[in-house]
Amino acid sequence: MTPRRIRTAWGASLTAAVAIANLIIPATAVAVTGPEAAATYAFTVRVLVGDGDPARGCSAGLISREWVITTASCLADDITSVTAGKPQQKTTINIKGSAPDSTTAYTGTVAELVPAEGGRNVVMARLATSVPATIPTLALADEGLAAGDEATFAGTGRTKTEWVPDKPHTATFTVDSTDTTTLAISGKTAEDSICKGDTGGPLLRDTDNGPELVGLATRSWQGGCLGTPETETRTNAEAVRTDDLGDWISKTAGRARIRQVASGDFSSDGKSDAVAIDGADGNLYAYPGDGKGGFGGRNQLGTGWQTTRVITTGNFVGDSNTDLVAIRDNGVLLTYPGKGQGGFGPAITAGTGWNNMRLLSASDFNGDKKIDLLAVHTNGDLYIYPGTGDGKVASGIVASKGWSGIKLIASGDFNGDGKADVAAIHTNGYLYTYMGTGQNSFQTGIKGGGGWSTTGLIASGDFNTDGKTDLVTVRNGTTFYTYIGNGKGNFSTPVTTQP
Repeated sequence: MTPRRIRTAWGASLTAAVAIANLIIPATAVAVTGPEAAATYAFTVRVLVGDGDPARGCSAGLISREWVITTASCLADDITSVTAGKPQQKTTINIKGSAPDSTTAYTGTVAELVPAEGGRNVVMARLATSVPATIPTLALADEGLAAGDEATFAGTGRTKTEWVPDKPHTATFTVDSTDTTTLAISGKTAEDSICKGDTGGPLLRDTDNGPELVGLATRSWQGGCLGTPETETRTNAEAVRTDDLGDWISKTAGRARIRQVASGDFSSDGKSDAVAIDGADGNLYAYPGDGKGGFGGRNQLGTGWQTTRVITTGNFVGDSNTDLVAIRDNGVLLTYPGKGQGGFGPAITAGTGWNNMRLLSASDFNGDKKIDLLAVHTNGDLYIYPGTGDGKVASGIVASKGWSGIKLIASGDFNGDGKADVAAIHTNGYLYTYMGTGQNSFQTGIKGGGGWSTTGLIASGDFNTDGKTDLVTVRNGTTFYTYIGNGKGNFSTPVTTQP
């Protein structure tokens, strides 16, 4: 196939592109001019639309063994024509292996399309056959990017020198601005650009735990790309956001995605377990602790938890079992007494009007041997609600102000002085520990390590049975990271578990 024919097969010429919002929308897709992608990005998928010599070529990301995610504009010029069900044209995906001498790792066809609700330019595509387990899948981001953040794009389209590269390539972008559905980005250097063949490719946040999906490429100026006029040097591009679609993506793909987490010894075996709400199916699950910082496979405890915003745990009814406290979407605070064998009894209404409480934790903050609630109000005030020992709480006490910059909290005795403390993750990604006074207040926070910005959920407990309080976090929707406490307010390198 000659270069000219390849170019035609992969997309319309620049003169056929439509200019909207000062950007060129490729009729097919947008590859990058950057380096060949490392094995870390082997979840990047090439999409071919049409039978025989494809009419379109674009990119996508592998979500699970049976599902990929891309944009509607990858599949058709008119995104409203992409409807649920069987694709209107034969659609093939191709995934290359990660080794330098590898051949095609997987080729298969798309059997079903599921467009995102609300007209978002996002589509999930179910494959007719499963992808081998040796090919990595995308992790989902728990929160979006902000202006000034950096992101990596991975695509399979053109580069600066190749019409149809053999492997995915990457480029680095800076976020210029965001809105509720869109990310405006620009290449970090003149060599970082999105080209034809890359529409629908994943935009990623790079973290210590690997890349996480935050968006999908939609359009670009294509500066520096093969076939683009030399006078075009702009590398600005746009992507559609996906960070707020995690539950929908997980539900569509049929995989677990933890939306809320808490901890406690629910089975009375002396080991701290985790309890979590799955955002994909809305069910409540228990993850038994192994006493070494890890967790076993989940067990379903209940259904219908979709309307629960926040959960925490503790012995609220005074019977030695671990109970569960939840704030529902309607603002009702409920206590579910633990049975000591992994389940919970009928709910006790502990309060109403809790709509404005965004964070929740539980410990004995006043030293009366009863478990209290710690709650962060949307106005930034930190409240303590003393427990009454019967599953309910007394009126709130303002323990501190200025907690608007706190994104997650967990409580426990982290320094071994017998008083309940608070571990808090700030929006800047740092972990602070606030030592308790035992009298409904806390000392000035002690700044710990950074790198916690991608942590989605946090809870505390003694997960390795050494009598010291540890932290467990959830990242990428399903992976537990257990940080073992040393009893002095610090924590070790995490134990990682993906049940």
